[in-house]
Order: sequence, then structure tokens, then C-alpha cells
Amino acid sequence: MPASEAARPGEEPTGTLGWHLRRTIELAAPIILSRTGLVIMFTVDTIMAGRAGELSLGAFGLGVAPLLTAMMISLGALQATVVLAAHAMGRGEPRAIGAILRASFANALLLGLLAIPLSWGAGPFFLATGQSPEVAAVAARVAQVFALGLPGLLLFIAANLILEATDRARVGTLVMLGANLANLALDGILVLGWGGFNAHGDAVTVMATSTVVRWCTFAAAFGVIVHTAARDGDKHGILATPSTWIRSVLTLGGAEGREIRRMGLPMGLAQGVEAAAFSSLIFIAGLIGTSALAAHQTTMTAMSMVYMNAVGLAGAASIRVGNALGRGSPRDATRAGWTAFGLGGLLSGSCGVFLVLFPEVIARWVVDEPAAVAVATQTLRIGGFLTAFDSMMGVTLGSLRGMGDVWMSLWLQCGAFWFVAIPLAYVLAIEVGFGAPGLFYGIGAGIFTSLALLSLRFRVVSQRMEARMTRHAASP
Repeated sequence: MPASEAARPGEEPTGTLGWHLRRTIELAAPIILSRTGLVIMFTVDTIMAGRAGELSLGAFGLGVAPLLTAMMISLGALQATVVLAAHAMGRGEPRAIGAILRASFANALLLGLLAIPLSWGAGPFFLATGQSPEVAAVAARVAQVFALGLPGLLLFIAANLILEATDRARVGTLVMLGANLANLALDGILVLGWGGFNAHGDAVTVMATSTVVRWCTFAAAFGVIVHTAARDGDKHGILATPSTWIRSVLTLGGAEGREIRRMGLPMGLAQGVEAAAFSSLIFIAGLIGTSALAAHQTTMTAMSMVYMNAVGLAGAASIRVGNALGRGSPRDATRAGWTAFGLGGLLSGSCGVFLVLFPEVIARWVVDEPAAVAVATQTLRIGGFLTAFDSMMGVTLGSLRGMGDVWMSLWLQCGAFWFVAIPLAYVLAIEVGFGAPGLFYGIGAGIFTSLALLSLRFRVVSQRMEARMTRHAASP
């Protein structure tokens, strides 16, 4: 059993509810803070873009939408890193971590670079979806600058996943804290004119500051990993010759890279299905009007912030489920998954209450135009109600990732969001005439459908796994 999962002297034994709660929170808390840091950066950028006007805010949201889907797919694919690392730690093979890190870097770099040529077609794509030429022009430039920072962000995520799997998640939290302070300062100077700077920033300038900061986060996290390995005797096999690193990049990580892609592809697509659904709604919002576009971006920013509870708990669930299976304890894996599930609903539901009770206050933090605030007040109330269920859905995906059950999750997500959520959202928003609130009624239907299907899937898979390991242990 790895040290991270061992009961300490004086603690209740492993397997009790209190122990599962404490271990899940210990692992999830720094992951939540680290991932929240990513969203805070987007939130600050959204607010800064909103200060430049309704058009700038709408263009910012539109510009990041298509590549945000690519980013979420990539992030989901890289989650295989933490699953492989958790299994290696559970087996008592810590030196396998180095090869996993190099393979993850190779795949992160590939995925990030693929986004750059995709961004070149953003302008024509926005026009083809019916967006106004004025908004489409600014949004296209936002997308191109965003793409330049995506490789740095994904490399940071790969490094941070290894830190999380080896019980050093606090490093990522501190790096993201520094990154957000730097991003805020740059936005304040270049966009708002702090310190007397003659600034006329727009959405493109806002995105440019974040792009620089994202590359710096990777440099900082990787520097910590290398420094720690050199100081502690390289117990995780991180240090290697330059030729080993180059060979890993050229071969896309070798055997470990193939395993990351095999396991990560369905993980990424499953995560991307929901992200693509949410992103597609912004194009429907653009057909309704600029106020609806700004309101949609405001609500999605708030919901994304709350969803970081799910991301952290899903990461903790993946690690703990993977650890438990690695040491041959399927019952602990099941309990770890359901513990994270309950915590996800509780934490995100508590945050969602603020969206329901104070939607207008939250809306005014992001945008000033009265029309956009009025629409955002309605959509934030709906979004606040959905946060608990959205979080439980995300945590269940993390638990299934830890069990290696990835393809079925993808098909269930596809069915819930593309056959339920998107068609219903379009009908309610456009055909029935509900406007922007109709979009969130539709996505809510997708969340409820997905949650029901994934929860049932986790129960079935955990029961099968426990029965299989019990038979294996009983066999001579």
C-alpha cells in the first residue's frame, strides 16, 4: 500500500467512512485550488474583457469556445497520466513515474501544437455559424492567441498530474497562485491602465497576457519536479539524459505514451462531449443577440468556477480508486468513488446556492450593460440549481477513469448531451422563444440524463470488479 493511502497511527482503519472522507478531502483540496486557479485566470480575463464592453465580452467568449473544447478533450486525455501513475504507486513501483511523465509531456506537446492550425480557421467558422462580422473578427484573433498558449498549459497540466499522483499537489496550487497574481497585474497594467499606463486593451490583449503566463506555469512546475528529484535521490525516475527525453518526444512516449493514448482518448472525448455541448450553446446564444451572448459567457464562467469542486474530487477519486485497485482492494475502490460522489454534490450544491440567491450581484461583477445583466440574472439562477448535479456527474466520470472504464462513459455522455441536451436547448431557446434561459434548461436535461446513466454504470462496474477479484482470490 503506498504511503499516501496508509492509515497513520491513531487513525481509524482504512475502509471506514471517516477515513475515506478525510483521504478524499486531503487529495482533492489542493487539486481543487490548482484547477480553480485555471478558471480564476479565465474569470479575470472575462471580467477584464467585460470592462471593455459587451462586444468585447461576447467576442472573448466566442473566441475561446471552439478551442476550449479542444482544451477539455486534451485535459481529459491527459488524465490517463494520473491513472497510470496511481496504479504504479499502488503496485509499489514508484520509479515508473519518470517514464509516465515523459510520455505525458510528449502527448501534451502534440495535442497543444495541433490547436494552432485549428485556430487559423476560426474567423471563417464564426462567420459560417451566423455571428456578426464585427464580433467574429475580434473573436478570431482571440482564438489565435489562445492557441499559442495551449501547449504551455497542457505541459503544465501533465507536470501537475504527476505532482498530484505523488502526493505533492500543493506545488500546483502555489504555482497557480503566482500565475494568477501575475495575470491580474498584467491585465491591470495593459488593459485597465494601472500605474498610469496608457492602455486601450481589448479581448485580444487580455488573452495575450494569459498566454505568456501559461508558459511560465509549465516552466515553474517542471523546475520544481527536477529540483525535487535531484534533491531526494530521484526515487520516481524523473532524471534522464537529454537523448532519453528527445527519444520520448519523437516516439510520443513509447509504450507508456501508447497506453496514455489508448486510455486517454475515450477519457478526453467523454470530457470533450460535455465541453463541446456547452461551447455549441454559445453559437446559439449568438443567434439570439449580443446580450444573450454576454449573459451566456457570464453564467458559464460562474458555473465553471463551481465545477472545479468536481474536477478536484474527480482527480482524487481517480487516484484513490486507482490506488485501491493497484493493491487489490475493489471494495475500497467502490467506497472511494461513492465518497467523492457525495462530497461533490455537497460542495458544489453549497456554492450553487449563491448563484441562485445573488445572480444580479454576480452578473454585475462581469458585465455592466443592463440588458446583459437582466438576462444573466435569469441564467445564473438556473445554472446555480444545476451545479450540484453537474459536479456529481463529473466525479462519477473520475471514478470510472480510475477503474479504467472509459469507452462506455464516452457513449453515455454522447447520448445525454448530443441527443438530449443540444436539441432540447435549441428548441426551447429558438423555437419556443425562451431565449438564453432555454439553453440552460436544455443543458440541465443533459446533465440529469448523464448523471443517471453514469451512476448506474459505476455501480455495475464496481460490483463486477469486486466479484471478479473475489473469485480470483478464492481460486487455488
